[in-house]
Amino acid sequence: MKKINYKLKTTSLLSVILLGLFLLTACNEEAKLGMEPTDGVAPGVPTNITVENINGGAIIHFTAPLDDDLLYVMASYTINDVERATMASPFTDFLKVEGFMEGEYQIKLNSVDKSKNVSEPVMVTINPTIPPVKAIFESIKIEESFGGVVLHWENETEANVIIEAFEEKEGEWISVENFYTSAKEGKGVLRGYPANPVNFKFRVRDRWDNYSDFTEVPENGYLPWKEVEISKKYFKKLGYYLPGDATELNSSYTIDRIWNGNTTESNCFHCGGNKGIGLCVTFDLGQEVKLSRFKMWQRTANASFIYNHNNLKRYSIYGCNEITEWMRYDSGQEDENGEVWPTFEGWNLIMEDVHCYRPSGFDSTVVTNEDKEYILGGDEHEVPIEAPSFRYIRILMLENWSGGTIGQIEEMSFWGQIINGEQPNE
Repeated sequence: MKKINYKLKTTSLLSVILLGLFLLTACNEEAKLGMEPTDGVAPGVPTNITVENINGGAIIHFTAPLDDDLLYVMASYTINDVERATMASPFTDFLKVEGFMEGEYQIKLNSVDKSKNVSEPVMVTINPTIPPVKAIFESIKIEESFGGVVLHWENETEANVIIEAFEEKEGEWISVENFYTSAKEGKGVLRGYPANPVNFKFRVRDRWDNYSDFTEVPENGYLPWKEVEISKKYFKKLGYYLPGDATELNSSYTIDRIWNGNTTESNCFHCGGNKGIGLCVTFDLGQEVKLSRFKMWQRTANASFIYNHNNLKRYSIYGCNEITEWMRYDSGQEDENGEVWPTFEGWNLIMEDVHCYRPSGFDSTVVTNEDKEYILGGDEHEVPIEAPSFRYIRILMLENWSGGTIGQIEEMSFWGQIINGEQPNE
């Protein structure tokens, strides 16, 4: 029978355990050493400091100390009782501090090395110019519009701000909307209000919790314009083609399909003759209207048509109140191949180069569920408030989603005011 040396086996096992503990301890010691300061010598201070005051802040230029182990130069300051810091690497000679209102502020500069030693402080005085929240506030313009108001503002510094909207309800001011923006020219819309006076006020806020004043409230408040859906019962074909108009494919794909109320049928308006892009679709709304917005539906009866096929990707819209004899017969322009293209003398440009919206991105190659959900509800666009009223509408087809030459429109709906025509029942 084989004898087992249990004493030797136990000793070997103990040796392995002790070795493991030694290695673990060594690793911990090594890690600990790496995290603790390797020296106790503070770096030099930033020198040659100059200040460039900017909107709501300053750019501080400096010469960094020559310490080999310099990690960064740090600016420390307080905004609205919150301690903040901005750091600059050893490879740059400036840092930007932001978030201040107008006034004089003290900034503390320190150098910090890789051992986390901190230099003596150097105090710097800054005098920021007009902050973005104030500049943007002073640019705000408020206009009464369809079902509410439209705001416009300018943001020259492209600062990230929030335009806060409040409505007075039963003597209290209630937050109703926040417009997040960094665009140089911004626009916000409050919609869905009846044509009754309503009080709104607005202010600008930034990410440091700086606030502008509130806009003044007119004595009688704001009066939203009444918005109605333009009745399609008055829409009709012209009975002729204008020079540069696209023809219908056949009797199953006529222009009047655009307003038959069906957003999912297969037989929508479809251009004939393998032509359409660069040509127009023209029809009569039956009344003079001032539009606030519209929706265009794509042909979606076949799932493969969504954001594809001959559906319009880009187009422009024109309008007028009278089609003259010259416009009817002589307004086209013939090219060297004998093709007649539209011209627009006598027409007002309502919207130029309208892009069909796509949640996943204008040039995305994958149709997402969000894309499908959006387009089935109709592609909606606001009409500029300054656009004139009109009766006749002309749609210039610029591009389809497949890159081909044909165009198609499933359905269109319009909203706004009736200027000259039959008013809807109250």
